[in-house]
Amino acid sequence: MQNDKHFWWTTLVRGFVALIAGSAIMVIPEMARTLLLLPIAIAISILGLAVYGVLDSVLVFVTSYMATSRPAKFVLRLQGVIGVTVGILLYRVFFFHVQLHWFLILIVIQSLSTAIAEFLIARHSRTRATSRWNFTAAAVAFGFSCVYFYIVLALADRMVPQEISWLVYGYLVAFGIAQCLTAARMLYADQHA
Repeated sequence: MQNDKHFWWTTLVRGFVALIAGSAIMVIPEMARTLLLLPIAIAISILGLAVYGVLDSVLVFVTSYMATSRPAKFVLRLQGVIGVTVGILLYRVFFFHVQLHWFLILIVIQSLSTAIAEFLIARHSRTRATSRWNFTAAAVAFGFSCVYFYIVLALADRMVPQEISWLVYGYLVAFGIAQCLTAARMLYADQHA
């Protein structure tokens, strides 16, 4: 029971980190609107998203030690290691060459890996209510993955940086709210169990 509390508190922190990163939705798209500040907006977006990716992935890796089943531990650790690697590569190697629409691809990867992780956690959950909640989260994350995959394939080349910024930060706000609500619900359920 105590392990579950730590897991959900860490998930709540993940949600807040995503919301903080997503709160740039008010600043970055406005900066991207002016031609003079466009390069600064893109640089801030890339740096902010690389830092967010590393922090979120570290938290995912930490939650792997709180999972009870072997497959869930493995998937969470793999998701954490891949996320940290991608975040570091974005910062160290690709910072001056990265394009903003690449983050849409990262959203597809993150939401798909979240869907897989939630699905595996739901399959190995001890209670039916928890597994139903995780299956729902997996379905929503998979839906996001499909929508953003379509955007990457069909629309990304024609989008301006401001539209891409709205999509990236809009995803972070939705992801952060979902993480916070899931964690709050599970903490409430643990409190009353």
